[in-house]
Amino acid sequence: MDSLLPASSPAASTAAGASGESTTLRFLDMGQSDATLIQQGSGFILIDAADSSHSEELLHDLQAAGVQTIDLLVMTHPHADHIGAMAQVLENFTVKQVLLPDFDKAPLPTTRTFENVMEEIASQNIPTVTAQRGWTFSLGEGTLTVLGSGVETSNYNEVSIAGRFDSPDMTYLFTGDGESGVEQDLLDSGVNLSAQVYKAGHHGSSTSSGEAFLARVRPGIAIISCGLDNDYGHPDAETLDKLSAVGAQVWRTDLQGTITVRRVNGQLQAEAEKEAA
Repeated sequence: MDSLLPASSPAASTAAGASGESTTLRFLDMGQSDATLIQQGSGFILIDAADSSHSEELLHDLQAAGVQTIDLLVMTHPHADHIGAMAQVLENFTVKQVLLPDFDKAPLPTTRTFENVMEEIASQNIPTVTAQRGWTFSLGEGTLTVLGSGVETSNYNEVSIAGRFDSPDMTYLFTGDGESGVEQDLLDSGVNLSAQVYKAGHHGSSTSSGEAFLARVRPGIAIISCGLDNDYGHPDAETLDKLSAVGAQVWRTDLQGTITVRRVNGQLQAEAEKEAA
């Protein structure tokens, strides 16, 4: 199953850069947990790493995508459904650098899951960077830019890193599980939020993807990562309506499995692992 979306941004006006390297986004189906793989040429960025119950699936999917080295591993925030298999990823792949949330804005996590990740990073002496607005990371012909590093909070969703990946192929925006506080901070900052591909915040929850925020993003493709018949009721019907109102094609991992986005013949193409029921 696939769908085509015409180019709508000067940043994505060519099929690939001068060297011909292309970008592929893979929104991996990890149930009610989260993992997104960005590939640009031969380089990889992994954003979040599912939960512990999906560790074997995550490792398999990364290997199937050709991953041996992860150039940047991003922890958007420390909830278990985003970092549960991160220690296993660190153990099984070469990771060059890790981008961490700004824990000066929230109490330092004390869960064993988080401690395992940090211990593995330390044992391998992997360089880490704390997210701050404006920080950039180059991957082939693409650039990941941190647009926001959360707000002062006791709710770890609200320390979520928000970032955009720009390449000759496409623009992609992610906000982790950021809720209204993260979105308002981004709006107030004046950063460029427009993106062709948008991963709906907090699994499509009603606490994210506000109307004012979506009006600035105006995505052509929106991805919702959530589990089939999950207990949270994700995605919220209101969120689906808001995404539809800005003209976004909505793709869901709970109904369609892993979603892959790439540019084909000058158009963005979203392809689903399976047909929606």
